[in-house]
Amino acid sequence: MTKKKLVAVTACPTGIAHTFMAAKKIQSWAEKQGYEVKVETQGSDGVKNRLTAHDIATADGVVLAIDVPIMDMERFDNANPLNVRTQELIKHVDALLPTVFTRGKEKSDAASDLPFEQKRSAYQVAIGHIMTGISYMLPVVVLGGLLMAVAKITGEFVDISGTPIETLDKLGFMTMKFMYPIFAAYLAYSIAGKPALVPAFIGGIMTDEVYKRFFDLEGWAPSGFFGAIAIGFLVGYLVRYLNDTIKVKTELTTLKTMLLVPAVTGVVMVLTMEYAINPFFGAVNVSMINLFTEAGDAGRGIYSMVIAAGTAFDLGGPINKAAGSVALGLNGMGDGFDLIARELGIVIPPIGVGLAAFFDGRFRPRVFSNEEQAVGKTSLMLGLIGISEGAIPFILKNPKMIPIMILGAIIGTQLAVVMDVYQSLPLPAVWGWFLSSDPVSYTISVIAGSSFIAAALLLCTKPQTANA
Repeated sequence: MTKKKLVAVTACPTGIAHTFMAAKKIQSWAEKQGYEVKVETQGSDGVKNRLTAHDIATADGVVLAIDVPIMDMERFDNANPLNVRTQELIKHVDALLPTVFTRGKEKSDAASDLPFEQKRSAYQVAIGHIMTGISYMLPVVVLGGLLMAVAKITGEFVDISGTPIETLDKLGFMTMKFMYPIFAAYLAYSIAGKPALVPAFIGGIMTDEVYKRFFDLEGWAPSGFFGAIAIGFLVGYLVRYLNDTIKVKTELTTLKTMLLVPAVTGVVMVLTMEYAINPFFGAVNVSMINLFTEAGDAGRGIYSMVIAAGTAFDLGGPINKAAGSVALGLNGMGDGFDLIARELGIVIPPIGVGLAAFFDGRFRPRVFSNEEQAVGKTSLMLGLIGISEGAIPFILKNPKMIPIMILGAIIGTQLAVVMDVYQSLPLPAVWGWFLSSDPVSYTISVIAGSSFIAAALLLCTKPQTANA
């Protein structure tokens, strides 16, 4: 008897945790059922195990577990795939995957009645577009931070003035300034495709210091992350509206797409940025900076608490990315605005989970399964290199642990604030700790917050009488 064949693609915004967790879930489920399976991952390391046209055509079922637009989506036009978010699939794999083989290749009205495949709300659609922009922005932040880190570390030992190493430092700083243009461009791209890329990119440039410096503007305040969100949505939906609304003869399509739509979008974008988005969000940013600055040390503590809580809330999700993007935009805007809360909020939860797995069973009966022990050790390693997603499996199993993650991040951050530790480089990985103003105190803050999480996880999880 011929085995049923299942094919799938997985992709999440960062291309790290959920991408491969979902792939593993699909692989394990299919193998347990005795099915043939092939899963393509579109992660941070590119497209792996790519599905061919033959794979898709001969499959009995197709799954797209994706949170962002994927490459070559047109391959699945006639496949009637099960389209689901990665986190939904990870949570409900046993309920979702059996429905794949009932769908067939032709779309049917019954398909919309399948479990968990509900029409996304406006909020979910908006978050999807934002996360797409962030997924393209992250490599900019990482590369810029690494270039600056290499220069700073080298500068601790030798004079880098006038050397190529100094050029790395300047290039890293310049690269960071393209963070919001890239974000706005790909947010708009996720809405309307390639025609929206360039106008949104220019709008993104107008949200930050690059625009101020180039035009030598006095008293101008950048609209930052929120301005980039606003212009990304404006351009994306404007381009989509114009393309759908303006009807021309086939021979005039090029004139429409290359001249008319770009001209209208460009003019509307510039006017909106100049007279609405920048004034409004710039004023909001200035007010926030003034409020926290005037509050002195207490202001820095409150600001750091908010950023740390947001960063630890969903471990790489939209709240995490939003908090981090705000911190990156405000970095250096005043004495109390640095990246200490963002960096600690990223590393404390996964390191805490790793410590919990390490100490599990040493002082009381074990509370984690063998699989959770392995996940915990991986989480520790990921935390040390600045990736918070390693702790996600524990949150998925028990969402009540989210407040523990948040509280641990706040404890570590507030301790760093009390000890007057600053970090201006976007480097949460362990090698970035040594570039803070006080590496010893920084490390103590990480240990304090992580230890709280580890202790809380061990104490709040019931011992298991039998572990897998």
